[in-house]
Amino acid sequence: MKQLKKICALALVLTLSLSLFAACGKLTLQEQILGSWRDSSGIIGFDFGENGAGKIVAADFTLPIVNIPINGSFDMSYTISTDENDVTTLHISFTFAVPVNLDFTIELDGDILRLSHESGLSYTLTRVVETAPASDNASEPVSE
Repeated sequence: MKQLKKICALALVLTLSLSLFAACGKLTLQEQILGSWRDSSGIIGFDFGENGAGKIVAADFTLPIVNIPINGSFDMSYTISTDENDVTTLHISFTFAVPVNLDFTIELDGDILRLSHESGLSYTLTRVVETAPASDNASEPVSE
């Protein structure tokens, strides 16, 4: 009987340990989108930082929905939520002349981020891969 209790206790500990490791390995959507994202035309981009802070990076264009011309980068805050129907929403807030609050349905597929607004506006963004600067070692003489 004691041996059976030990085996059951060991099985329980192993099961809990495995479930903890499995849960730790999965990143939240907010963690997965950290970094820089740009559309293919270079008109709009988003830099998602930690703690819900980020930047909107824009070329010279007029922001649809609110008809505000923008150019440059603007501080923003963002949150992500999922409703009871498993629809995930990205809430973005920033100020440019007036406070702007936008809600987008968000879909992430690897390095492709799709944002859709109820007005029909949508963005398909690609993750910007950071590249290391070229090394200057090739031009330096080798010392012996």
